[in-house]
Amino acid sequence: MRWGHELYCAGHLIQAAVAHHRATGGSELLDVAVKFADHLTSVFGPPGSGKPIDGIDGHPEVETALVELYRETGERRYLDLAGYFVDGRGHGLLGGEVYCQDRVPLREATNVEGHAVRQLYLLAAATDLATETGDAELRATGERLWRAMTATKTHLTGGLGAHHAQEDFGDPYELPNERAYGETCAAIASIQWSWRMALLTGESCYSDLIERTLYNGFLAGVALDGERWLYVNPLQVRDGHTDQGGDKSARRTR
Repeated sequence: MRWGHELYCAGHLIQAAVAHHRATGGSELLDVAVKFADHLTSVFGPPGSGKPIDGIDGHPEVETALVELYRETGERRYLDLAGYFVDGRGHGLLGGEVYCQDRVPLREATNVEGHAVRQLYLLAAATDLATETGDAELRATGERLWRAMTATKTHLTGGLGAHHAQEDFGDPYELPNERAYGETCAAIASIQWSWRMALLTGESCYSDLIERTLYNGFLAGVALDGERWLYVNPLQVRDGHTDQGGDKSARRTR
């Protein structure tokens, strides 16, 4: 489960199916998603539940999808499974790694940490759960971690992620200039999370960060001609600067 992306991919499939159903009314893909989700609810669960797997995916994504499928179908099992996955963090199911947000339970966390995209997808799911269940503790967790992130780990552009090595957050106020990672995926995840927080709370600060990130941290990931892209978005790249090249280069590629 540590490196597996099966549930991550399942989440994208489920979200695509929900979007297709809402747009067209057709249930062909939704039926597939429901079968997949039913399978997940049959095999994943805590000890004592009678389910064979007490485990969570190394890369969150399926959680938000399960909440969305609950919204579309009204099937409570999907919402409950999303809650199990979110609250499964911090109990050693992934080896207690910071990278996977498994160091402490999410409800006890005081700052964002580890792999930036994984952290923000997890928090987006927690916000969805708080919205649907009225869980005041989860809402407070989201508010606390969002404030910590924006105050200590967000670049001027809204970009997130200080380290290339593990695509992760650094220490508070560790915000390098030309060595920033600022992954485009993390900017997208930040927008997704802040959008949910804005809907949940009605507070304008979340929309302000969405705007800043959309026009700076996210838009920078695509060249003006629409043909070149950046995986990494440092705040500065000097002439003659040497980077690692390849897909994660700070140079625009075609």
